[in-house]
Amino acid sequence: MKFRPDDCRRAYQDDGFVVVPELLEPTLLARLREGMDGVTGKLGDLKPHLREKIFLERDHVRNNPRWYAGTLTPEQCGASVRQIADLALFGPAFAEILCHPPLLDVLQALFESPEFSFSLLVGRPKAARVGNGVRDGKFHRDSPTDPVTSPNTIIAILCLDDMGAANGGTAFIRGSHKVPDEEAVRPCWNEVDPGQFRPEERVVPVCPAGSGLFFSSKTLHAAGHNRSDAPRRTLLSEWAGPGVLPTSAERHAYQGLKPRSQDPACQKQMRLTFPQFFAGGDQPSPRPNPHKAFRVKRHYFPGPGTMRRVLPRAPG
Repeated sequence: MKFRPDDCRRAYQDDGFVVVPELLEPTLLARLREGMDGVTGKLGDLKPHLREKIFLERDHVRNNPRWYAGTLTPEQCGASVRQIADLALFGPAFAEILCHPPLLDVLQALFESPEFSFSLLVGRPKAARVGNGVRDGKFHRDSPTDPVTSPNTIIAILCLDDMGAANGGTAFIRGSHKVPDEEAVRPCWNEVDPGQFRPEERVVPVCPAGSGLFFSSKTLHAAGHNRSDAPRRTLLSEWAGPGVLPTSAERHAYQGLKPRSQDPACQKQMRLTFPQFFAGGDQPSPRPNPHKAFRVKRHYFPGPGTMRRVLPRAPG
């Protein structure tokens, strides 16, 4: 596949979201699956500072009984994990994502600048049958609750399993990002009555395992429940555009890193933070060393005629 930044950017600007197939090569995909299963399957082995970053589905259901009365109990959820915060701290495979060349290529194309910054990375295991959506699957924008100076932020979901309508995959209202920033951050967009949208306005992209789903925080979207017989494992990261700064007292692991910045100070910061991913020792390099870290082929997006332009967060 050949990555075409203009095609990717055009789809994103038109629809407010875009799917990029084969963003994760098979070896890395397998490592990420193994790493996530290692976390969720051995919660008792986690050190206290990591265990506190685990949020369970049963606690979510207990906190929101109005959404699950008569359909799901906390006990039925068992020890299923809802979210893993600061995922990059749980293993080197997850930390690599912050430097993963295909991911950074797409983000640079969408932001139209190398000066974007990392905000957060979480794991969403979405266990079979008891993996629950966000806000009971209601449509919302992320921008009203995003503590930043501007809603110029992008969410990137990396799919470790197939994601689509059958397992509660993320749905979008196509083109809903085309509103002024002042409108996008209004609290009324925290939860939207789905009845106000026509069925044909809703789009649930087909995201094969290994693909990346990118969308604007201004885009109306809904994450559904996974009631299928298989997990819907994803990695969710958020990235801030040039000049966008945090406004809350909370900081996430590695927040503020700029893996593609042309600023020598930011390049040095990346090399000192992740020396194992960079070539050239002390030589400035904003790009990870693919031979040492990933061994990926640099072809990430279909060419003309084959491009799959997709049409028809608090854990709580």
